[in-house]
Order: sequence, then C-alpha cells, then structure tokens
Amino acid sequence: MRNNTFVTDTYLPELGKASGLAIWGFRACAMGGAGCCTIVRGFENAFDTDGAPVLGHMLAMARFIGHDGRRKVSLAMPGCARITRDELSLLTVFAAAQMQDEALRDAHLTWLTASAPDTALTSLTDSIATIFAHHGYHIALPYPVVTRRPRTGTLHAVAGGRA
Repeated sequence: MRNNTFVTDTYLPELGKASGLAIWGFRACAMGGAGCCTIVRGFENAFDTDGAPVLGHMLAMARFIGHDGRRKVSLAMPGCARITRDELSLLTVFAAAQMQDEALRDAHLTWLTASAPDTALTSLTDSIATIFAHHGYHIALPYPVVTRRPRTGTLHAVAGGRA
C-alpha cells in the first residue's frame, strides 16, 4: 500500500468506539472475514440481536462497493490502528447518515464508488447508521467538514505596480 494512502496524524482508536467498531466490521467483511467467530461474537456483544443484521448489511455494502464501484478503495488490514483516507470517507458516510445529511453521505459514497450512489447502497448505509445509533454508537465526523466561505466581493489589489 502506498504511504500516502494512510492518514499521517490520525489513528483509529482516537476516533472512538463507534468508529472503531464500524471500521473493524467493514474491513472484516471486505476481506472475507464476516463469518469469523470473533467478528460475529463481537457484533453480537455490541448489538445483541441486531449483530447479525448489521454485519450482513456491512457485508452487502462491502460487496456493493467492491464489485459495483468504479474505483479501488484502500483499506487497512483488520486490527491495524492506522486508517486510510478511504476509511475516513466511509466513516463520514456513516456519520452523515446518522445526522440525516443526505448530501454529505451521497458525496462520500460518490467518491468511494466513483458513481452516483444507488438507492440500494444508500439504504444499506442508512440501515447500518440507524442500528449503530439505536445501540448508542454515535459515529462522529472524523474530521471537520470544510464549508465554503461566502465571497466578500470582487478582486482586490494587494500591491500596485507596473507590468
């Protein structure tokens, strides 16, 4: 994996329990470990009877992004404390879904899949976010979302002179 794939000054444990759980599950699903007894038991402990459904939704989402997406998404190995830029984008998708910010959710899904998000994908995302929130796992935005400043006017001369 390229060195610039990872975020240099942010580590997964710093993002909180909910973010760690989401990335742990997604990485496992994307890398073929959704049936691992440690993952299944961990999700059952965290989500009780919703453990299997949320893990199933994550598996479907990972398959959708992996098979129908038009770009290669970079993930770290399960258990890795470092986090990739694409994983931060994925966390933003879940946080935006919990905040019911469809524009932000869809923007990051568009980035991850390199196409407009399908309604099936947005439904999976919303279901995952809802189950997380229902069990008290609130995923915070992993970094401040930049908003555009309103323009103050036209061009301003900083220094005068001849050209």
